[in-house]
Amino acid sequence: MSDADNDRSGGEGPTRAAPPRSGFGKLTVALSAAGTVLIILMAIGVNADILGRELLNRPVPGVTEFLGLAIVSVVFLQVANTSREDRHISNDLIMSWVALKRPRLAIFFYGLFHLIGAAIFLLIVWWVVPIVIENYNGGYYKGTSGYVEIPVWPFIATVVIGAAVAAVQYILLAVQEFRRMGGA
Repeated sequence: MSDADNDRSGGEGPTRAAPPRSGFGKLTVALSAAGTVLIILMAIGVNADILGRELLNRPVPGVTEFLGLAIVSVVFLQVANTSREDRHISNDLIMSWVALKRPRLAIFFYGLFHLIGAAIFLLIVWWVVPIVIENYNGGYYKGTSGYVEIPVWPFIATVVIGAAVAAVQYILLAVQEFRRMGGA
């Protein structure tokens, strides 16, 4: 089952998840940590580029290209753990009201929302896998040939990996909600 210990009751929103106990929970944490490392590298690159421009009148080659590729990777590397820990932005105003009046209906809708999330991330995987293969086989890169060449496929592969893990996480959350529905 899922690591998340959601305990929605009587109109309250979801509670924060427990620390990862399963291998899958550890995987989501590891991907999130990789996203954090990318954020740090992006910050270092931006600061080095600014210093290079201001002090030496020379930007750091490849920083702009790296940032453009890395920002999407960060999002997809961190989305599964964000969902697992229920730390995404949400507005539960209507669902809180529904949970007060009809708790089982609210649980059903939360489960349905998680299934929709899983379907969306599976569509992303299905759509992006051919793009990764094309970029890998074609040797596509960002930058200037012979000067700065950053391969594109590893960044696109993080989209596939992150979306696949997020889809599994959403399925686990949906199963958890539907199991709770029987006990509500």
